[in-house]
Amino acid sequence: MTNLLDRPDDPPAMKWQTRTIGDLSELAQARAEAINVAQWLARIANSYVAASTPEQRIRLEFRPHDATIATGKFDKAIALEMRLPMLELQFLENGKPMPHVFDPEEHSPAEVEAWLLVELLHRGVDREKLSKELPYTIAGLMSGDAEDYSPQLCRPGLICLTALMRDAAAVLKTAAPSKGSDQASIACLPQNLNLVGPSDSGSFAFSPGDAERPEPYFYRRSGPIISGGGNLTIRAAALMAECDPMAAAMKLRDLALG
Repeated sequence: MTNLLDRPDDPPAMKWQTRTIGDLSELAQARAEAINVAQWLARIANSYVAASTPEQRIRLEFRPHDATIATGKFDKAIALEMRLPMLELQFLENGKPMPHVFDPEEHSPAEVEAWLLVELLHRGVDREKLSKELPYTIAGLMSGDAEDYSPQLCRPGLICLTALMRDAAAVLKTAAPSKGSDQASIACLPQNLNLVGPSDSGSFAFSPGDAERPEPYFYRRSGPIISGGGNLTIRAAALMAECDPMAAAMKLRDLALG
């Protein structure tokens, strides 16, 4: 099989771990569950993170080494993170996890809100500032006590989603052209879990799938970071079909920046 790009002069890249996407319906269910829980990070960020625009406030960070999505720091270096694949929520102080992990399994959105308010109170944060308003809309977003979260029912899809996001983060960092980009952060858009590479990687991004294109893909971003819009570049499955997916990802760098 011919690789997408043969670049013998490129340094050795990280290995792509995922070899199959599995059932797309399971992945879609897991993605919806993760997006629902991730809105609490977006609400916390939108309410407390100091930034001049909503898109900057809700700019979450995906940390592939421990598969967490975290808000920016606020107040006394506090942040909120969500851990994949179980979607557990936990506050951080100065980067250190604090007690009281919240497992959303069989808990409603109202119960998550109550837990957040208690944790904010314990940390001396003005909980009156917590707003459920978001700078975007999501169809079918869970709210109130009508239904509970259930990550356990989505576990196979969440495990696949976690692996795909880790691989995508490696590709985005590999695609960043400047030196030292391995230390740069990967942004996560809470409304769709799209990942955006380091700032020096131009408009290169990853989607874990959506209603129009259920299969995960990489794309060239054509609008502001909050929009997540863009033109399809290549399906993640096409990389998996390569004998060296990370080497093939180098072609994506040229496509994204060209």
